[in-house]
Amino acid sequence: MDIHTLINRNRLPRKQKGEIIETRTTFFARYYHTAEDGTRKQKAVKLCEKSDLYLMESVNAGQGSEIITGQESLSDFIEKHYFPWCEVNKSAPTVNGYKQIWNCYLKPHLSSVALVNLTTAQVTAVLTHLAKNGGRKKTGLGRYALSHVKFVLSGVYEYAIATGVIPMNTNPALGAKWLHKVPRPAKQTEYALDEVLSMLRILEPLDIRAAVAVGLAYFASLRPAEIRGLQWAEWDGEKLHVKRTVWRNLVGETKTESSVRDVTVIEPLRGLLERFRAQSADGFMLQSSSGKPLSLDSLNVRVIAPAMKTAGIEWRGYYPGRRGFSSLMTDTSGNILNATGHLGHANPATTLGHYTKPQRKSIDAALEAIEQLAMKPAEPEVIQ
Repeated sequence: MDIHTLINRNRLPRKQKGEIIETRTTFFARYYHTAEDGTRKQKAVKLCEKSDLYLMESVNAGQGSEIITGQESLSDFIEKHYFPWCEVNKSAPTVNGYKQIWNCYLKPHLSSVALVNLTTAQVTAVLTHLAKNGGRKKTGLGRYALSHVKFVLSGVYEYAIATGVIPMNTNPALGAKWLHKVPRPAKQTEYALDEVLSMLRILEPLDIRAAVAVGLAYFASLRPAEIRGLQWAEWDGEKLHVKRTVWRNLVGETKTESSVRDVTVIEPLRGLLERFRAQSADGFMLQSSSGKPLSLDSLNVRVIAPAMKTAGIEWRGYYPGRRGFSSLMTDTSGNILNATGHLGHANPATTLGHYTKPQRKSIDAALEAIEQLAMKPAEPEVIQ
């Protein structure tokens, strides 16, 4: 290759002015370029749709004069922008959980880091620290808690990306891990049918509201916030129409769209509700003397926990009722989708992974059937 060719190839490209062409819907850039055969040709390149440009302009104008950038600290972005959005678009218990995770586990380590500067290595370092000694007793968080911490931080970045504050593919939480072995999570407990029946027999004479709460958690598989949100107008004698939740003093929507559902009421819950209805006022099914939704935590402390302790039954809250009935329904029907719909889950993976476990009686019955097949005498061979 001669020196002139080499020099020509290393020259900076010639600058040119070109022009912007505006049509009714689109902006184009038009300029000349040199084709492979050496001729000069005019070329037009689409820049953007007008709707894209003016849509973002109107969206940004609606956000006020404040400009949010990736240089904002995580603390400012989360507390001033992300949490207010969550409060409008997510359930109150969910937002409360997000805030607890941020304040307890993430804010002490990441509050001053600029949103755009956080790296996957930094997130990994925080998760590893929490896995070692991040728990309240300095024993380290478990796998589920660490997963929730990572999920919350990832959600912050998904929101930042969706709103254009930071570029696509810049979520540092996605590839982060905890580089420390954590103990295996304790098995989630659940109530058996016999346990719940014993609870109902003990609680109804003491406080029928306590028996109704336990029955709704098990036979109707309602979440505590759904139990508090039930009104008598939403029970027609056959079905409960789940429409709302009450968390603390906040009345709101159900956790998900799938949680809005009709739940068929079976015995012994149906009879319990009939007896309770005869002595109750209209409004919320479980209500205080002032007509407000009853505090289930107070009911636990005053009535349920002491009664169960006296009876020698371990009381573990309301969620073991949902889990126990999910396992029983799946085992009885042989179809996980039945439990998914009954519990109001959007995805059967949630029901199967967190609310349902194999039943010992069914396992033993299956093993017995297999044993009988294995011990069955072989049929004699037929000689042709």
